[in-house]
Amino acid sequence: MADYYTLLTNAGIAYETACKAAGVPIKLAQISVGDGNGAVYNPDANAKALKREVWRGPLNALFQDEKNANWLMAEVTIPSDVGGWYVREAGLWTDTGILYAVVKYPESYKPVLATSGSGKEFYIRSIFETSNASIVTLLIDDTVVKATRAWVMDYLAKGTYSKAEIEAMIAKASALPVGSVIAFPVDKIPPGFFELDGSVKSAAAYPDLSSFLGSAFNKGDEGAGNFRLPESRGEFLRGWDHGRGVDPGRVIGSGQAQSVQKHDHAMWSGGSYGSTNPAGGGAAAAWVNGAVSDMRTGITGSDETRPRNLAVIWCIKAWSAPINQGSIDIAALALLVSQATEVKQGTAKVGTQPQVNAGVNDEVIVTPKKLRLGFAASLTANGYLMFPSWLGGLTIQWGSVTSSAAALSFPIAFATNCTYLGATVNVDANSGGGGTEYMTMGTVISNTQFKMRTGTVNGVPVRWLAVGY
Repeated sequence: MADYYTLLTNAGIAYETACKAAGVPIKLAQISVGDGNGAVYNPDANAKALKREVWRGPLNALFQDEKNANWLMAEVTIPSDVGGWYVREAGLWTDTGILYAVVKYPESYKPVLATSGSGKEFYIRSIFETSNASIVTLLIDDTVVKATRAWVMDYLAKGTYSKAEIEAMIAKASALPVGSVIAFPVDKIPPGFFELDGSVKSAAAYPDLSSFLGSAFNKGDEGAGNFRLPESRGEFLRGWDHGRGVDPGRVIGSGQAQSVQKHDHAMWSGGSYGSTNPAGGGAAAAWVNGAVSDMRTGITGSDETRPRNLAVIWCIKAWSAPINQGSIDIAALALLVSQATEVKQGTAKVGTQPQVNAGVNDEVIVTPKKLRLGFAASLTANGYLMFPSWLGGLTIQWGSVTSSAAALSFPIAFATNCTYLGATVNVDANSGGGGTEYMTMGTVISNTQFKMRTGTVNGVPVRWLAVGY
């Protein structure tokens, strides 16, 4: 036996036998995976469950092998948002909850982003043999099943729609806004339109049209999440009066029964009208206006009053479909995606802060935020100017203190080192210092503190300047 395989369980075989006897299909609905309770093992046909199930979901696909009619392949994709466990076993389940087949699966870890730092979708294909593959069917929940990449590629390879067909559909699509109503003189409804036939549609499938129509034409039996289209078949469309007074009292979207404008008919009563009898004799008699109880005209015409017309299909724009607005010059676009330089138009990435600080990359763009990062200033009596690292990180500080033996603090700490500290005495004959000369001595203690002495005399005003980076 192969190292990894799919084994029909005894319960699965019994279920298959019963289905054959009853002439009903075998219905497979779900697949589950487990970690084997921490170890790889050889499946047992008597199994009715996995050793330790960690996830269960609907099957994506079930189909026959092209070369072996009795081989079936079941596929599932485990989503990226579940995991954090090993897969060592899998099981195929019927719609009645029977473990139909058990799979010995190569030990594989299924990560999940929340705990593993990475996540991925996990694809499993199980191949098993049955005596009559044609009676095995798949129950699919369309709301959760996801197509695998292999299935999509295979589906596209079959040419469901050719490139020419797709382009033709796009060319037919209209740029009219959703809710527009137009007439078509042939029985062909273009992509993006519905016939106004009073049918019920899903609001989830056609959200734009649902938002536009709302419940204006609902009858109350549409069901939750649905809306109804207006009915236009056999109807003339008439412009809403909207306050003009020609057709007053109407609500937009409302129907109107047929009617004939008020009028009267002339009817013969007895002899002739005027001086001559049309029948050739007798006195003229007056003609009758309005209804006369004992006189009727002959019936003519149709079952309705109508003008001359052309039968059309009234359609409503249901969703927005793109249209071909013209040709795109790919060669011209290619020039715009090349690297921009001082003399060539193109594209360039926004530089990272390390790239800006390094100042060596000439192919990226510097934004004001990155340009400003690292610059700071305090323009006060005791202040500083601090330049960004890409300008060397130069920091200049200044201030006024009174000389003493105590440690004093810089307005802001130097990032790396204070390379210069100088000072001048801030006294003269008018400020109490007389003509005395002082020798100033500045000492840097650390990147945050310094001392300022004036010989052996303390309490002398001093102006200082410090430079560092």
